[in-house]
Amino acid sequence: MPKSVSKATCQLKPSTRLALLRSLWRSRLGDLREQSLIRQGKGWFHISGMGHEALAAIALSMEPDDYAFPYYRDRAFCLQRGMADRDMALAFYAKRDSSSGGRQLTGHFSDRALNIWSHPSPVGAHLLPACGAAWGMQLDGKNGVVYASLGEASARQGDFFEAVCFAKERKLPVVFVVEDNRIAISTSTTRTNPIALGVLNPDEWARVDGSDVEAVAAAGQSAVAHARAGHGPAFIWCDVERFSNHSSADDQRMYRGADELESMHERDPIAVFQRRMIQDGLLTEASAQALEEEIREEIRAAYRDAGAQQDPLAEECNSHLMGELTTPDSMPELELGQSCRMLDAVNQTFHRAMDTMPELVFFGEDIEDPKGGVFNLTKGLSKKDPLRAVNSPLAESTIMGVSVGLASYGKRPCFEIQFVDFIYPGWNQLVSNMATLRWRSFGHWKCPLVIYAPCGGYLPGGALWHSQSGEGSFARVPGIRVVVPSTPADAAGLFWTALHGEDPTIILLPKHLMWAEQALTAVTPVPLGVARTVREGLLVTLVTWGNCVELVQEALDSMDAELDVELMDLRSIQPWDREAIADSIHKTGRLMIVQEDNISGSVGQTIIAEMCGRHDVLSRLKSPPVIVSKSDVHIGFNPIYEYAALPDCERIVAALERLLASTLQSALDQVTSPTPASAQITNTAAMITSEESAPTTSSKMITVPILGEGIRVARVVSILKQSGDTVKADDALCEVETDKAVFPIECDEDGVLGDWLISEEDEVEVGQDLVPLRIAGGSHVSAGAQPVVSEAVASNTDSSAAIPYEALKRTGGLSQEAVKQLQGIVPATIEVTCRWETVRDARLRSKKTPGGTLSTAAMSAWAVIQAMKKHERFASVIRGNDLVYDPDRFDLGVAVALPGDALETAVVKQVNSLEWDAFPAVFNEALRRTRHGEVDSKNRVPLSISSMGAYNVRSAIPIVVPPSLATLFIGAPYLLPDPKSKTGGTMEVASLVLTFDHRWVNGVGAAAFLSDVRKGIERFDLV
Repeated sequence: MPKSVSKATCQLKPSTRLALLRSLWRSRLGDLREQSLIRQGKGWFHISGMGHEALAAIALSMEPDDYAFPYYRDRAFCLQRGMADRDMALAFYAKRDSSSGGRQLTGHFSDRALNIWSHPSPVGAHLLPACGAAWGMQLDGKNGVVYASLGEASARQGDFFEAVCFAKERKLPVVFVVEDNRIAISTSTTRTNPIALGVLNPDEWARVDGSDVEAVAAAGQSAVAHARAGHGPAFIWCDVERFSNHSSADDQRMYRGADELESMHERDPIAVFQRRMIQDGLLTEASAQALEEEIREEIRAAYRDAGAQQDPLAEECNSHLMGELTTPDSMPELELGQSCRMLDAVNQTFHRAMDTMPELVFFGEDIEDPKGGVFNLTKGLSKKDPLRAVNSPLAESTIMGVSVGLASYGKRPCFEIQFVDFIYPGWNQLVSNMATLRWRSFGHWKCPLVIYAPCGGYLPGGALWHSQSGEGSFARVPGIRVVVPSTPADAAGLFWTALHGEDPTIILLPKHLMWAEQALTAVTPVPLGVARTVREGLLVTLVTWGNCVELVQEALDSMDAELDVELMDLRSIQPWDREAIADSIHKTGRLMIVQEDNISGSVGQTIIAEMCGRHDVLSRLKSPPVIVSKSDVHIGFNPIYEYAALPDCERIVAALERLLASTLQSALDQVTSPTPASAQITNTAAMITSEESAPTTSSKMITVPILGEGIRVARVVSILKQSGDTVKADDALCEVETDKAVFPIECDEDGVLGDWLISEEDEVEVGQDLVPLRIAGGSHVSAGAQPVVSEAVASNTDSSAAIPYEALKRTGGLSQEAVKQLQGIVPATIEVTCRWETVRDARLRSKKTPGGTLSTAAMSAWAVIQAMKKHERFASVIRGNDLVYDPDRFDLGVAVALPGDALETAVVKQVNSLEWDAFPAVFNEALRRTRHGEVDSKNRVPLSISSMGAYNVRSAIPIVVPPSLATLFIGAPYLLPDPKSKTGGTMEVASLVLTFDHRWVNGVGAAAFLSDVRKGIERFDLV
C-alpha cells in the first residue's frame, strides 16, 4: 500500500487554521446554496465538492507564480487559492462576467490572474497541459510548481499515464493529486483504480486521509517542496468522501445504501477540523456557530448580487473564438537558390524563427539530430539549441496536450506529428483544449501554437495510415486555423505567419511535394485566409490546394494550352478566401473543386454550399458546380488501390470538359443520360455515376419489403403501374396499407413490369412475390447514386424565368421540374420552440364557459388546420408520383395510442370546412371513436399530429409515410428561463417537431408552415 502521511509533519499557525476553516466553510455553504437554488429553478447545473474540501490545505504551500490545473470538485482549493464567492456565483448563474462568460458548466474553474487554468469537461484532459506549463517553467529556470488534480476514476484515462510518464521523464515540477472517493458516478472504483490494480508504484504515492485537513496540508507541503526543489513530480493519493450526488442530474440514493450515506459523514473534513480547533481552544461552540452563520449570509449576498448581473449577449456568441488575424510585416531572408524543395524552405524558416523567437519550442518524434525528422524538416535545430528542439515520446496525445500547456504558459510551441494519419490519438486534446481554450475562457487564456504534419498520397506504399490528407476533419472544428501550402515560398510564408499568430494553427505539408524541386518566388509572410491565383481565366473557376495544385496544372497542360481556366490555390483552408472565389465566379460563371480528401463533409462541399448560398454568386452560375475528389474510401497499400482512389489527370480533364459543356437546364436532363464513369466526379445538382456494359437482359421478382416494427401483413390499396409498363429505379409500383400507415413499394432498378401476381384489396405478407421485373442491360443510372437536385439549380435565373414568391409558397420552394426528377421518400426534420401560456390560459378560461373545458390538443390542432389552409402543400396527399390537393376538402390525422402497445390514426374529416364553434366536438368525437375501435377510414391524411405529452416527452422525431406529406410532434410543456424577465422568471414552452417529405417541400416551405403553426398556438384566443 502507499505510504501514509501524518499531520504531525505539518504545524499550521492558529491564524492559518482559522483562515483555512473559513475557506472550507465557504466551499461547503456555497455548494449547499447552489443545490438550494437548483431546487428553486434558478440554475441549470451544479456539481459539488462536498467531502473534498480538505484539498484546500495544499493551496497553503503554493506561491502566486505557481500554476493550478484543478478538477471540478476542487472548489475549496480554488477559494483558498484566491477565488471569491462572487466568482463561484457568477459561474453558477453563467453570467457574462464569470470566468467563462457563461460558457462553461459550474465546477470548471478558471482564473488567469491566479494561474488557475480553465478546466475542460473530458476527465483527465487537463493533465498533459499541466505538464506543458511545468515544462515552460523549467525552460525558464523558474522554481515554480504545478498542481494537477483528478478523481480516481480519471486515473484510468490514457492521458493520466502519459502525463505521469512525461513528468517523470523530464523531472517536471508537477504535484499530481488523486482525490479518491471510491465511486465514478455510480460505479465502484475500489478494486479497479490503478493503485488497487498494482499498476502504479505505491512507494511513489503518499496516501493521506482526506478527512484530516492537517494531514493533507502536510502531504501537500512535502510534495510541493519536493517538486520545487527540482526532484521531479510528486504524487498524493487522497482518500475522501463524496457527500452529495455526482451532480444535480443524479440521485445517489438509487445506488448507494442508506447506511453508507449516513456513515460517511463521520469523515466530514470540516467537522473533524472544527472539532480539533475547539479542542485546541481556537474556537468555542458558539463562535464556530457564529462563523458558520456569518459565512452563510456572505454566501447568500454573493449569490443574490451575482444573480442580478448581466447575462451573456447573444451577439457575442462568436467572440473570443480566435484572436485577431494578423500578418508579420516581413521575415528574414532565406538562403535558397532559384529552385528548392519545400522541406528546405521550411527548415530554413525554422532556423530563422529559432534565432529570433526565444519563446519558440520544437517537439516531435525523431526531430533531434542526426535524424532531424523523417522529412529532415528540423535538421540542425537540436544542435543549435538542444533545450528547444526535443524528441517526444511515441505518444501523440502527449505532443498535443503538452503544446497546449506550453502555449498557455507563454511559450510558442511548434510541434510535429510525424504523419497526419497518426494525429487521432491526440484528437481529444485538439478538440477539447486547443480549439476551445480561448472561447471557453472568454478570451482570458489563449493558445498560440503550431502543429504541423506531412499529409496526403501520391507516394505509393503509404497504405491506410500514411496517405490521408485530412484537412476536412480539422476545418470543421471551431477555433482551429488550417493551412495547406503547395509551394516552398508559401510553406515558408505560412509558417512564419502562423508562428507569430495568437491561435492554434494546423499546417499540413503535402509529402508528395516535400522533396520536389520547384521554382522559388519571393519569400514573404503569407496572410491566412488569402488564396493564391495561379493563373487567370474567364471560362471556369477551378479551386484546389496541396498536392492537387500540381495535378491540376498537369491536367490543364494536357488540354488546350489556351484553355481559359482561372486556377486558384486555396492554401488557407480555415479561414478560406470566400471573396476571392466569389469574385472569380462572377467572371467565369462556373466552379470546379479538385481535392485529395474524401468527399463527405469535405472542404469542397463546404465551398460549393456557401457559394450557392449567396444570391450574387448563384445568379451568375452557368452550370452546376463540380467536385473531383477521392471517394469515401481508404488508401490501399498496392499502388493500384491508391491511384484508383485519388483524383488523377484523366478524371480532372473529363470533369472539366463536362462542366464546360453543361448548363443548369441540361444538368437536370442528365439524370437519364450517361456520364464518364468515375465515382470521384460528383455534381451538386445531379450526383450521377454510370457504368458501361454490354446490353443484357435478366429478370427479378419484386416482393413485399420489411414494413417495420414487426408488421407482417398489409392490404394492397392501389396498383400504380400496369403490366408491360417501363419503369425507372425508385418508381412507386403499388401502395399497401398496414395498421400504421400507407406504404409505397418501389422498384429498385430500371426495367419492364411483367404480370401482377396480386390484385387491389388483396392481403399480402412480408416477402411475398408481387410482380416480376424484366431488367434491360446497358448504360444506366447506378442504383447507388441517387439523383439530387438542389434548390439552387431549380431556381437559377440562367435556365428559367424567376419563380414568383406565391408560386414558390405553393410548391414548397421547389420547381415542378425538379420535383419530377426525385423519387423515393426524402425525410427531413425541423424543430421550433413555442410559448404555451396562451393555450394553457385559454383552457383555464374555458372551464367557465357553457361548452366545457377545452383540450389543449384541440386548440393546437385548430392552429395546425389554419396553417394547412395557408400552405397548400401541407393539405395535399401523395399519390404515386403526384401530389394531390383538393381545395374543397382535406382531413387531419391524430395519432392515438391503444391498449396493447397499438397505434391508430384518428381522422378528423373535412377540417377545412369546419368553424371553431363546431370543431372541438368533431375533434373529440373522432378521438373517442378511434379509441373504441370504431375506425371507418385508414390513414390517408396529408398531415398527422402526434404527441406523448401524457408521458412527459418533450421532444421526438416523428416519421412520415406516404400518402401523408408530414407529421407534427407536439411535445409536453416545460419551463425555461424567460429572457424577457428581469427577475429570473420562467416561461412555459413546448417543442414543435415537423418531419416532412423533402421531395415535395424544402426547408423554407416547411419552416414557413411551422412558423404559422407556432403563431396560431401562441396567439390562440377563444372565439
